[in-house]
Amino acid sequence: MCGFFQVIQKTVPISREKFTAALNTLHHRGPDDQGVHYLDFNTPTADGEVVCHAAFGHQRLSILDLSDRSHQPFLSQDKVFLYNGELYNYRQIGAQLKKQGVDFRTTGDTEVFLRSVVSGGAGALTDFNGMWAFSLFDAGRNALFLSRDRYGKKPLFYYLDDEVLCVSSSIGAIKTYLGLNLEFRRSALLDYFLFGSMHPSASAETHFQKVSQILPGHYCTFDFSRWEMTGAPYFDWHHPPAGSTGDYQQQDLVEVLRDSVASRLVSDRPVALLLSGGIDSSLLLSVLYSEKLQDQVKIFMGDTGRSDDYKYAQKCVQELGVAAETVVLDYDSNSFEQFLQVCRHHEKAFPFNGNAMAMPQMYEAIAQQGIPVVLDGTGGDELFGGYWGRQFQAAVRDAVRRRDWAWVKQSYACDGRVNNVRRHIRDAFWPARYLNAKQSLKTRVSAQLHPLLNIPAPEIWSAKNPDPLNDLGLGFTDVLCNDIAPGGRLGEWIWHNDRNAMMASVENRSPLLDMRLHPFVFSGYRKKYADCWNKHELRKAFDALQPLPTQWRSQKQGFRWDGKHFINNNRTRIMELIEATECLSDVVNTKRLLSLARKYPNILRSSLCKRTLCIAGLEQSLIKN
Repeated sequence: MCGFFQVIQKTVPISREKFTAALNTLHHRGPDDQGVHYLDFNTPTADGEVVCHAAFGHQRLSILDLSDRSHQPFLSQDKVFLYNGELYNYRQIGAQLKKQGVDFRTTGDTEVFLRSVVSGGAGALTDFNGMWAFSLFDAGRNALFLSRDRYGKKPLFYYLDDEVLCVSSSIGAIKTYLGLNLEFRRSALLDYFLFGSMHPSASAETHFQKVSQILPGHYCTFDFSRWEMTGAPYFDWHHPPAGSTGDYQQQDLVEVLRDSVASRLVSDRPVALLLSGGIDSSLLLSVLYSEKLQDQVKIFMGDTGRSDDYKYAQKCVQELGVAAETVVLDYDSNSFEQFLQVCRHHEKAFPFNGNAMAMPQMYEAIAQQGIPVVLDGTGGDELFGGYWGRQFQAAVRDAVRRRDWAWVKQSYACDGRVNNVRRHIRDAFWPARYLNAKQSLKTRVSAQLHPLLNIPAPEIWSAKNPDPLNDLGLGFTDVLCNDIAPGGRLGEWIWHNDRNAMMASVENRSPLLDMRLHPFVFSGYRKKYADCWNKHELRKAFDALQPLPTQWRSQKQGFRWDGKHFINNNRTRIMELIEATECLSDVVNTKRLLSLARKYPNILRSSLCKRTLCIAGLEQSLIKN
């Protein structure tokens, strides 16, 4: 896991001082080594030949082949390669390339990745099982090739104007080099305050003006002569892979899980497992134990004191008799500075929950023990139907359409406080257009009548909810596919994971995002929700591996973060931060908010205030810094 930054600009030479300063902002992504390569080249344009100046910088977190020979930028003949990620099937791909006569001078995945792309172009990406963001500059062809992995585990941003192209693992590095004045896109702010989220965009746009992204599952080519970026997807989230039979057997799932976990243990440095007490991470422990691999990882559990997750994690390790270490999460010491640090590293608004605020502390504690690789259960909810309130309603609607009354009846008996099954079943008999209109009307009327929002009525009523699951008429499989495609919720959690881990210079690996598990998205609602259980396929997998107490746990709460405690302890600093914000004057009436907060302190715990605080934190730690 690493970070890289590169600049290519016409006519004007690279400012090495600014370039070094920008690259240094990525030190946390790769503290083990820094590499820089400068070059000049000529490129033809409509007006004649132009001299371009280029700089390539890399911060390395050494995981495979720790020797200097795998340092980056990786130079090969007339090519310059920058790479951030892990290719889990690099040994198999390397073996095939060796049969074709390719000689390797390294033993890691970087060179295999490069040789494969040089040989197969964009077609090689379909064979890669891993996570990545890379840039390949080919001086011989006068071309630049960029790509991200299927789900976007690794970030890749760019800035492009008539003279300069910057490509980076972070927005902050681009800002530092260009002295860019970061400004939120108006639509991104409206989405955040009207609909409650600032998820990564489904387009090349980001939440900041002038900053773009390479989309997950895409590759892009930069044409120097025309000075433009073009891209295309190499992965289809909405259809099973070519050659898939549609016969989704439980045993096939188990075999993929075994190999997925084993392949993510390949590392020349120590590996840990983050055991949260939920189904997904404990399933990874089940795989490790059944394959006798548990001694290859160190297990960490987080104790927040606010949920049953820690208790379930304890039950698992006690039942297996394996060692595990507890990290007690402390929200008192330096909590406000930690909040600003999260803002700076996340580079976009985030929800006030344990995933954003507690997890960085977990990774920091793990890193302090010299462990730079951590496995987690990300992806299980999105691929296997883990959300009662987000996916189940589509499953019910599918069942009603098909008159699958046996499944509906079975589900109706499973109603509870958490899943609201009966409400979803009742709603399934209403036209989707009516439910969509009702939901939209409620949101917009509430926003228009809100005393602290300054958003003009025309903008409120014309804004479109960016959530790809907003249409309640979508089928169940479409819902799953939309949420794992760009713009979906999976991209939001992945963004959190990458930033949370890399803040502490830790590589996060997610076995449940293995590309071979994608076909199981299409197995149907009956295999996802069965016998009153969500994620039924994953729960059944324990039987063939190692049963654990979490297998039939009804609800996982996740890392609970004590936002109330944080706000009470930092009330003065929170109000000062909100008072200093300048970018929300035409969205939120901050003066009135603060006036009311002085009389009624609990207002600071409202969702609107938390969102305002998050934007104010971004403004101070990233935009103005």
